[in-house]
Amino acid sequence: MNKPNWLSEAEKHWESKEPNVELGHRISDICLQMGLSMNIVRIKGMGGVFRIAPPLTITRDEIDLGTDILDQAIQKALNTTK
Repeated sequence: MNKPNWLSEAEKHWESKEPNVELGHRISDICLQMGLSMNIVRIKGMGGVFRIAPPLTITRDEIDLGTDILDQAIQKALNTTK
């Protein structure tokens, strides 16, 4: 059984694979407020796909910080889902 993969795409339900554009935008907005620059691909049909492009010189600590921020943003966005 596959589990949801939030690092690549926000989906309405992990079985249907239907993109959840609104959730993706909330996650992206929360990340930016928390200091993580990332965004959602805004191409029709790909509205839930995250685009994260860290610099080539990123450190392990910076990667850990970025994934922590992303995790917190996902949890916050899910808790505010209506």
